[in-house]
Order: sequence, then structure tokens, then C-alpha cells
Amino acid sequence: MNCVKCGNPIVDGNRFCMICGTPVDAAPQAPAAGTAPAPGPAPDAGGVAPVTVNQQTVAQAQPQQPAPQREMMPYAPPMTDGTNIIIPFGRKYRIVCPDCHSVSETLKRDETAAFPCGTCGKAYAYGGQLLLYRMGNAHPALSITPVAVFIDGVYYGDIGNRESLRIMLSTGNHVIGMGAKPGTRINKMQSNQFQITVGPQSNNLAFKVSVVYRYMGPYGLELNQCNPEEIPDI
Repeated sequence: MNCVKCGNPIVDGNRFCMICGTPVDAAPQAPAAGTAPAPGPAPDAGGVAPVTVNQQTVAQAQPQQPAPQREMMPYAPPMTDGTNIIIPFGRKYRIVCPDCHSVSETLKRDETAAFPCGTCGKAYAYGGQLLLYRMGNAHPALSITPVAVFIDGVYYGDIGNRESLRIMLSTGNHVIGMGAKPGTRINKMQSNQFQITVGPQSNNLAFKVSVVYRYMGPYGLELNQCNPEEIPDI
């Protein structure tokens, strides 16, 4: 006779299988029924197959699309109202208020020749605009270096890396230049200067400024005149 479990022959008179130890009078064991894998869930109409995770069904994530890049504001030439300049609605401008002498930067809320101060609210008209763009620097130390704008020796605030500015100027002669932020002792950089004339025939002037690396010395600044169309996002 053979073992009911492992099938090996059992010698007559033995009460147990000498291979697996199963008793001779043990009942035959039915083979375990095979279990077929449960069918996977069908993909939905969009072709995304759900996945079961910890008894919860979730949809497989679709590949993320790259975030859309911010649309750059196209250049728009200014208009004039007699001898005063008008810029498009919603464009940013910076002034030094003749009354409170504060540097303010705000958006144009109308299409008139009035430019209100962001601090005291008083509005003045200007004969022209000065467009500035700071050329981008990939070097971390150069990109975070503060660069100040000076017009006629007056501090007009800073310009950041890859930043564009529109500064409103009165009719007449002005001297523009770049330098270290007031109170910054460790940096004595100063750019070349330009003397400009703002008037009906020259009310839209543009310059680019670059921070130049200097080994074992203070960083340098270079100011160069350019076409207004070359100033991005202004």
C-alpha cells in the first residue's frame, strides 16, 4: 500500500509512513483547489487603470504637464499729452515724490498724465521716462548684490537681478548712474555716469546695467544705453 499523503510505499505491518509520518489509517486529503487571481479592474474611459492600494482604489496619476511660463509684458511706447508723458494702464512706475521725498513704486491706474505718489498720494506730471534693466547674473554672489539707482545724486531705490524699472523724470537735464546701496560699507562699486536731457524729442530713454566680477576687489558696474524695445517686461 502507499501513503495517502506523500504516495510512498508502506511496508506491511507499519502504522506510520516512514517518509512523512502520516498514520496508515489517515483519511485521504483532497488536493487544495487552485485559486485564480482576481481579475484586475478595467481601465476607465480615459485609459487610466485604477490601482488597489491598502483596500482603496485610486487612479494612476497622469504625467504632470510643465507649468506654463509667465507671459512677459510686451513693450508699449509712451504717449504724450502736450509736453507730459502718458504710460499704458496697469504698467509699473517709480518716482521720488517732490513733496514727501519718498521712493514709491506703483501701478498706473488711469490713462492720464498724473502720477500719484504711493506714500502721500500727491500727483505730478513728468516729461519723460527712464527705462532700466539689470542684466542677469548666474553667480549667486553677483545676483544678490544690491545695486542702487542714483539720479542727480538722489537715491531712487534698488534694482534687482533681471529686473526692469520705469522711472518718471521731469523735463530738463539729469545725471544717472548706479552704485552701492547707501549704508553698504563692504561694497564701494560705482558705475559710469550718463548725462541725459529729457524733453519732447527725448522722453523715452533706456539703459542696461551689468554687475561685473573683479578678482580680489569690489565688484564693478557697467551702464550702457540701449533701445527701449530691448527692456523686457516693461
